[in-house]
Amino acid sequence: MGVSDLQFDTKDGPVVDLSARGMQKLDPSFTCSEETHTLILDRNHIMKLDHLERNPGLQQLSVASNRLVRMMGVSRLTELRVLNLPNNSIGYIEGLRDLPHLEWLNLSGNNIKVIEQLNNCVSLQHLDLSDNNISTIGDLTKLVALKTLLLHGNSITTLRTVPAHLPAHLSILSPGRKRD
Repeated sequence: MGVSDLQFDTKDGPVVDLSARGMQKLDPSFTCSEETHTLILDRNHIMKLDHLERNPGLQQLSVASNRLVRMMGVSRLTELRVLNLPNNSIGYIEGLRDLPHLEWLNLSGNNIKVIEQLNNCVSLQHLDLSDNNISTIGDLTKLVALKTLLLHGNSITTLRTVPAHLPAHLSILSPGRKRD
């Protein structure tokens, strides 16, 4: 089932919620109205973020609890401020280079091993990478606006280098360990 199979008008208005519709993909012709700023595709069966580029004005996108393995499809959504992709199977961070307005990113509950590809997200204030497979904290000093970094539920083995890798204005850090 794709979005085009829906017979009622859900693609207008500022918020389009297509959660729990059994969708496996977005139809190639899928577009929201120009006034739509939020698209919610939670609890479906979506494996790829295709055809989102037809909605360049989106400011908030949520594709939680799907079957995503990649996130490259967000790369042309240059107005995004909120990106919510928890509880998928995403293996690495990608597609964020051209998202300078991104303020809130949730990638918790995925299969991410390395914190990377975030240096251009200079507006990022909230980053949730909890419950992944991260073992070390990379250099996040370029994320000057970052205030919250959630890393609990990972396999971080040492916090020795952490102070040198974090932005100065970070106010919340949750580095907890995975429970065996």
